[in-house]
Amino acid sequence: MQITKHLMKGALALALSFGVWTPSQGQISVNPTDDQFVSKKYESQHAEWKKGESQFPGRPRDMWQLGVGAGSFLVSGDVKSQFGWGASVHVRKSLGYVMSLKAEYMFGQASGLNYQASSQNAYQDIEPFTTQYAGPNTVFYSNYKIPQYHALSLQSVFNLNNIKFHKKSNKWSLNLIIGLGVNMYRTTTNALDANGNAYDFSRVALDANGDPIDLSTLSGRREVRNNIKGILDDDYETSAQQNSNNIFTFGEDGKKMAVNPFMNVGLSLEYLITPRLSLALEHQGFISVDDYIDAKQKNETGDFTSNIDIPHYTSIRLGFHLGKKDKRIQPLWFVNPLVYPMSDVADLKKKLDDDLFNDDDNDGVPNKIDEEPDTPENAIVDTKGRTMDSDGDDIPDHLDKEPFSPPGYKVDEDGVAAVPKPLTPEDVKVLGDNERLVIGDETFDPLGGGGKGMLNDWYLPMIHFDLDKYKLRPEAYEQLRHIARVMQAYPDLKVVVHGHTDVRASDEYNDRLSYNRAMTAIDYIVNQYEIDRSRFIAKFNGEASNLIPSAAGEQEHFMNRRVEFYIAEDGETEAPKPEGDGGRNRNWKY
Repeated sequence: MQITKHLMKGALALALSFGVWTPSQGQISVNPTDDQFVSKKYESQHAEWKKGESQFPGRPRDMWQLGVGAGSFLVSGDVKSQFGWGASVHVRKSLGYVMSLKAEYMFGQASGLNYQASSQNAYQDIEPFTTQYAGPNTVFYSNYKIPQYHALSLQSVFNLNNIKFHKKSNKWSLNLIIGLGVNMYRTTTNALDANGNAYDFSRVALDANGDPIDLSTLSGRREVRNNIKGILDDDYETSAQQNSNNIFTFGEDGKKMAVNPFMNVGLSLEYLITPRLSLALEHQGFISVDDYIDAKQKNETGDFTSNIDIPHYTSIRLGFHLGKKDKRIQPLWFVNPLVYPMSDVADLKKKLDDDLFNDDDNDGVPNKIDEEPDTPENAIVDTKGRTMDSDGDDIPDHLDKEPFSPPGYKVDEDGVAAVPKPLTPEDVKVLGDNERLVIGDETFDPLGGGGKGMLNDWYLPMIHFDLDKYKLRPEAYEQLRHIARVMQAYPDLKVVVHGHTDVRASDEYNDRLSYNRAMTAIDYIVNQYEIDRSRFIAKFNGEASNLIPSAAGEQEHFMNRRVEFYIAEDGETEAPKPEGDGGRNRNWKY
């Protein structure tokens, strides 16, 4: 026990001298995805992961563990074990977040003493004793001492509690240990007294009155063992019988060491004090096909094992974690592997909150994609958060009283274009039979008969169409009504109906589409207002005469998709119908 205390005190002193632990330091948490910890082998993968091109981050470098331990060593076998001690040293390195490899050397000493006699003729039944020590009433109490037990093993250590959903890192590590190794030991027994004779154990199981001691009680067993100890000397002079299945033995006769393979199984509970120091409680059992470790291989009443002896080593261990702290993190069995996806989920949630739900200027476009982060209040914006100016007159739509002003005209401060007033029947007064036209206070001769001006000097409405369609838009009906009423007022007036398209699609297709648009307008006025078809002259230009030659935006294309109306001049003829058809809504009727 004193040896164990000295070993632990020495390990703590070593830890303090190297500065790996101070009582107030506590645990330091690090992020295993930080660049400085990533192994060179995984640097390219880690860079791809940071850019979202790889599903997995690079593996971090972690520290090696150098451990020392000390504690209890005993043998579970046929003889009741007494106190023994053991000490160990190991090197451990993680292979991942769950599994690590540990190479360990352990040294121990153990002893044992039975409180129950082996048999009436034990000396002649148990080797190496012979009949020279046997007598008709000779009994023997099995005992042993192992002055040297060496065990060298390679162990797989599995972390049983590494995956945590609610913590970033682990302080406690529960480990399952499975390993293979080889032991080397020598067992002795105290069989003869100082004169080389068999001990007389005939009265050790009797009390002072000569009555048998009750072995069913702890006090009775203790009394028998004390009586035996009073007879035995301290000389374990006889080498115990050895297993014939040993790999090999070596040493001089009478002091030969046995060598056998074993499998060790164990559990450990380890606590991370700092990234450089841990404390563990560990237990291991060393299992081999060997029933001679405790110097006895007989199966008798009260035996602890009937076939094999199992050494047990229970220890307290200090683990020193080696490596540069700015290059390596704590051993991976103390790192939660879910830190990667959980951190990503948390970062993504925060990013979503910041990018998709934060809108500082309240224009309905998140900050992340808002190209105009300080949009004025109540402004109308496009999908990128930019203040809209649909007609390009430098007056934003939310301040523009005419957000779709016709192009080519000056606008006032309210965005209203200075366009000539459309000629409507309300503006027209007919004077007698001379077909003169009065607009306001001015008199005109629309047919060129010497009046102040010609009707074709005045503005007639135009109508617009959706992309690749010749269906009338709702606002076109009012414009066509104005044209029809003027033509009703002047029965001899002829009107040119001129169709146009934007620049998209082929020339041939656009010629047919512009013709169809012109015919849609003509058919509507003819059928709805009973205007004779011969009074209309249909023309088309496809994309050849666009109002906006370099149209790029949808609004500019819209202005080019039009049908214009103007007074026909003398001798003006209708264009021949182009071949084929163009545009959707071919079966549509107004």
